[in-house]
Amino acid sequence: MSATQTRSRPTAADPISQFFDCLAQPGHLATFESESATIRFDVRDDATTQRWHVTVHDGDVTVTRRGGPADAVVTADRPHLEALVTGQLNATAGVLRGLLSCEGSMAALMMFQRCLPGPPGSTGQVAPISSRAVMAQHNQKGRKPR
Repeated sequence: MSATQTRSRPTAADPISQFFDCLAQPGHLATFESESATIRFDVRDDATTQRWHVTVHDGDVTVTRRGGPADAVVTADRPHLEALVTGQLNATAGVLRGLLSCEGSMAALMMFQRCLPGPPGSTGQVAPISSRAVMAQHNQKGRKPR
């Protein structure tokens, strides 16, 4: 583990710590190739706030427990973030329902959503598509034939 990468010891009772620990373990995720963003998760638990800071740089993922600026800051009560990291809550639906708030880049949260588990009982996995590929397809469709 690098000096910038710190992890809390996950327990079966803490799915949030488990999720972020597992996210950082490979160090590089193909799902995030050609993507870069920073996302801070502020988790409210009674009178305390725990933080996880996720940095993605061209597929390399680092998770720390520090605060500080980020492209997106997601704030949630502990039960809602637990639902997010266990596949019981979709990030977009959570924001729309007011269960999560996202300040800053919503695109960063949408990128991050690709590493979240699907709903319990779901099968299969859709191959990831980069934002660059989506925009290239969009630009091709928007062109008028000559």
